[in-house]
Amino acid sequence: PTLREYTGLSKRKLQQVVDYINNYLDRDLGLAELAAVVQMSPHYFCHLFKQSTGLTPHQYVIRTRVERAKALIVEGKL
Repeated sequence: PTLREYTGLSKRKLQQVVDYINNYLDRDLGLAELAAVVQMSPHYFCHLFKQSTGLTPHQYVIRTRVERAKALIVEGKL
């Protein structure tokens, strides 16, 4: 069997960014800000984030906001 080379953010860095997004979802989250969380250049971060999640950071933030809004509607808090 051949080992497939892993490309993308490490699990730890991806979790850091996802946690940051979830904690500050109500703010305007820019690419530079998210890249700074894991100490990378915005371009390189964007590339690795998309490899890791299949979405650009912007798409991920929008999707997370929509999911949060859906949850709040279901709970009756919105």
